[in-house]
Amino acid sequence: MIRGIQKQNILRMATNASISELQREKETFQDLLPNVIETLVKETRFRNMPEVANWTKEVLEYNLQGGKKTRGLTTTLAYETLESPENITEESLKVSRVVGWCVEMLHAYFLVLDDIMDSSTKRRGVPCWYHLPNIGLGAINDSILIHSAIHEILKLYCGNMPQYRHIVDLFNEALLYTSMGQHLDFTMAHRNKNDYSLFTLERYSSIVKYKTAYYTYKLPVCLGLLLANKLDKETHRKAEEICLEIGHLFQMQDDFIDNFGIEKVTGKVGTDIQEGKCSWLAVQALQRCNPNQKKVFVVCYGSPEPAHIDRIRRLYEELDLRSIYHEEERKLYNSVVEHVRKLPKETSMSPDLFLKLLDMIYDRKN
Repeated sequence: MIRGIQKQNILRMATNASISELQREKETFQDLLPNVIETLVKETRFRNMPEVANWTKEVLEYNLQGGKKTRGLTTTLAYETLESPENITEESLKVSRVVGWCVEMLHAYFLVLDDIMDSSTKRRGVPCWYHLPNIGLGAINDSILIHSAIHEILKLYCGNMPQYRHIVDLFNEALLYTSMGQHLDFTMAHRNKNDYSLFTLERYSSIVKYKTAYYTYKLPVCLGLLLANKLDKETHRKAEEICLEIGHLFQMQDDFIDNFGIEKVTGKVGTDIQEGKCSWLAVQALQRCNPNQKKVFVVCYGSPEPAHIDRIRRLYEELDLRSIYHEEERKLYNSVVEHVRKLPKETSMSPDLFLKLLDMIYDRKN
């Protein structure tokens, strides 16, 4: 264990030097958004209907505000790390950032719909889009406008690239798999009230793989590979393998933060308990409950009653899930590091990319 922690600290020290660099890239990335939106409304088919173009601009500006921009930044980070230095130009970096914004738009598309499905009220510290006056279920069509914007932008910026079809295929795959994951997540939250037979680690892993990992890590990393013109199937397979592991860690963190996070830091109110979500905490609790604790769980979990929510939170504390989580987080971190260290030397992937991705999320608070 000591060796694992030491190795982890060394890796963090090695990558911490790039934190200010990451912040600069985030600022550059953010500064590009107005240009991307302006280009969308003036140079794609949106220009044929100015009223809708202006509305789409408003939809995008609201739903792309805030957040860490992990997925978009990962796209550029992957490209910059995997591309041969002599091929990196200001224009190629700009294209990678534009594609990164398309990934962020896909994320926004899912969040708009997810907030409706979950009856959420806040997202990133502001009201959910559908919760704004005069929006309501019109947000469903707005999400379609967001998705359409992705493909208009991709066609404009990448349409002449030989790998354009592969780029579009990656986005379509992410859309399909994430929708599958959303379905699993939704049906688990709307099962028969007292049926927790499917609250297993296996089921949880399936939800995470499809709902989160594919579009949060596999999509941006493999887009980076494609933009660097690396089409080798084995390279993409290896990248997917590691990305799914990192995605599992990311979602586990999200589940922990939903319950133990501080609202001022996270910008949102945790809702997994009242929604009856198949979260990492719920699965772990059911594995560890004694018969009396399980009765409490069955009665209180999935209830909107504040007293029931508080009781589940106390149960999580009784079961010491906080400590169990931190131990599991360390194990998963070290597992990914070992996986990265075993990458073949002849691979076209840089281990540094995955270590940077780990460092971006390890021990995160939001």
